[in-house]
Amino acid sequence: MPVFPSSEWIDAFCAELAGHPRAAQAATNLGGVYRFVVEPAGPLHDRRTYEVLLDARDGRAHAEQVTGTPSPRVAVRTDYGRWRQLLEARLDLGPALLFGRLRLTGDMAALMRSRDDVDVVVDALRRVDTTWLDDRS
Repeated sequence: MPVFPSSEWIDAFCAELAGHPRAAQAATNLGGVYRFVVEPAGPLHDRRTYEVLLDARDGRAHAEQVTGTPSPRVAVRTDYGRWRQLLEARLDLGPALLFGRLRLTGDMAALMRSRDDVDVVVDALRRVDTTWLDDRS
């Protein structure tokens, strides 16, 4: 099981996302680069930043890690503890955004128009079989 956060974990997320039953539609509507920022908290002492390119090719979804995107379509930022809560389904996306527990920047209009597609991404995030930094022995 990959450790969150790590490049291996992001690769596992990309595989879950690309393999999701509704991924092609989500990739069509939400295609672009998404930046995930994990701020230090608890056992994580340094900021981690990952970028994922989501797109549709030949009617299929593709998701892969990329680097150095100057302007991602959307950036998602919160601390390690809140990421864990989100990924374990203990933090709901809507209230987390409303109360500033999770910060999104970028193309918010696309996200609001495509709530079902956002649910695909969140579902893929939650499907990754994860080892947590604070649970490792």
